[in-house]
Amino acid sequence: QRVRRTGSGLGTVCEADRKQSPCAMAELVQRRLELRLPELEQLQRMRALSGGEARALMKKVTALEHKVHRRALNKESFISYIQYEINFLELIKRRRARIGYTFKKEEVEYAIVNRIHGLFRRALTKWKGDIQLWLSHIAFCKKWNAKVKLSKVFSAMLAIHPNKPALWIMAAKWEMEDCLSSENARHLFLRALRFHPDSQKVYQEYFRMELMNAEKIQKEKQLLEVARVELAEADFPMEILRGQLARVVYKRAIEKVAGNAEFHLSFWTIAANFNFTQELQKEIVEDLQTLHTNHTLTWDFLARRELDTKSLPTSECSKQAKASDIARKEERCWAVYEEAVLTVPTEAVWKCYITFCLERFKRKTNNAILRKKRLDKVLSVFDRASESSLLPQALYKQWIEMLVDLGDAEKAVRVVKASSSNFGQSVDLWQSSLELLMKLQSADVTQLFQQAFRQVPHTDCLPLWLLRLEWSESTSSVNETETLYQRALQTPIPAVSMTVKEKYLDWALKTGGYKKAWKVFTSLHENRPFSLEFFKKMIAIEKEQDFSKMKRLRDCYELALREFGTTSADLWLEYIEEEWKHPKGEAERTGHIHWRAMKTLGGLQVERFVSQYTLLQTGNLQLHQHLTPNQTPGL
Repeated sequence: QRVRRTGSGLGTVCEADRKQSPCAMAELVQRRLELRLPELEQLQRMRALSGGEARALMKKVTALEHKVHRRALNKESFISYIQYEINFLELIKRRRARIGYTFKKEEVEYAIVNRIHGLFRRALTKWKGDIQLWLSHIAFCKKWNAKVKLSKVFSAMLAIHPNKPALWIMAAKWEMEDCLSSENARHLFLRALRFHPDSQKVYQEYFRMELMNAEKIQKEKQLLEVARVELAEADFPMEILRGQLARVVYKRAIEKVAGNAEFHLSFWTIAANFNFTQELQKEIVEDLQTLHTNHTLTWDFLARRELDTKSLPTSECSKQAKASDIARKEERCWAVYEEAVLTVPTEAVWKCYITFCLERFKRKTNNAILRKKRLDKVLSVFDRASESSLLPQALYKQWIEMLVDLGDAEKAVRVVKASSSNFGQSVDLWQSSLELLMKLQSADVTQLFQQAFRQVPHTDCLPLWLLRLEWSESTSSVNETETLYQRALQTPIPAVSMTVKEKYLDWALKTGGYKKAWKVFTSLHENRPFSLEFFKKMIAIEKEQDFSKMKRLRDCYELALREFGTTSADLWLEYIEEEWKHPKGEAERTGHIHWRAMKTLGGLQVERFVSQYTLLQTGNLQLHQHLTPNQTPGL
């Protein structure tokens, strides 16, 4: 027997079916099509489907059936068939709503659903490793509330993919939330921990599940007590009501995943969402202090926790009283941080302290006293961290910007000069500090530039060179600035050298006009490396002259093509266009230029050049519209 029949007449195809002859395959497809006839006839009697639609459906299904019964099976064929059946279900749902007919679902919808399950089963038998296919089947089962089927799907999936913790968590969550079975969920989590004894996520979700279960049992007990129903102690064990199972999970987790303060603290975060876990939260905090005494996260948590303490009882409800209460809480936080920086004097602890102070300072308040207290505190902490040489580099910039925003530019300058030795190789920090000193016209800018160039690696110095040149252009003489440009050009870093060449050309045009710009260009055109923008700048400068010289334009183009002729089709096209449109251009040269371009360009650039050249000849392409090298206009 080739087909193992299920209740709906659909089943998995045996191995013999896959090796069947074309005639046998056609017979099998025909039988499957015949199984559809009752549901189609019922749909027609319901007037949910017309005769023409039924014939079109059978034609489409015939093609799909042949695809999923070929010898060489294709996953996309199964997916297409499944999607077609799902879409058909949606169509039936809409037609039922339109005609108001809700009967005979067993003969129509359930038959289609069973057929879809059969397709999923066949596909997953063939492609067991496709996680997305498993998840699609799970989603379909959930949509149609097929709990028995879904339980089997989860079991099969976990047997094949036991190495994926997320799948175990998904299955346990379904058992807990949809099936309301804490026992099955617990069993799945325990099985998951056998495969993944060090998985943090499994422990966290297991802990959360036990707390949810305890909360659910507590609510059930309260409802029964309100209804005055006699309760047996065995039905509501006190250990579960108090969250003792969750405590066991937590203890096991911190034993297995030791030395991870963040993981340890995550259990407190989960427990804090339940209002009956005060004792458990207290135990978690005590263990955190014991096991991770000197960890930054421990101190940061203990300090911030002071903000969540209950307010002192007071008869006043005014804004002033609330501000005073907030101030007291913040002082308690500061006291914990002060103890932290004495016990664990590290950059990380100071960073947490300063970050907390900045967060509180940025909070809006209408109380001037509270705002002044916050400001004084954050400035004081910045000063003390800097004096201890433990202020992280990332916070120096915030400190300087804060001082400037507060109008204390003089102190900002003093901070930059005093702390520059701590900037290290941070380009951003040097750049922001130098920009500040340049803005304030400080006399120490040159000295700080020299210090920055000594500490920052040469490969990262480009922003510093650009700032140095900008400062020299605004404060030094032309000769001094030109000397500085010559020094910058001697840098062995290509990125610096190419960018400085472009900037040097712009500066020469601005200070000495066209003649000086051309002189600079001729002095640099043999000094590699180059950027394409350098040549384009000189070409643009030449074109802007009242009487531009075609000979010089040709020289610029030829020099540019020597460097970039193999990679830039646009450059060749611009050269050709220039010969056509310039008053002193020679159109007869374009043929030779075209021949050179075809020999020089490579790969896709040749195709681009040919298509663009055709458009240029017909007048449909304007190169001056800034086409990017990667842009390919349509023909």
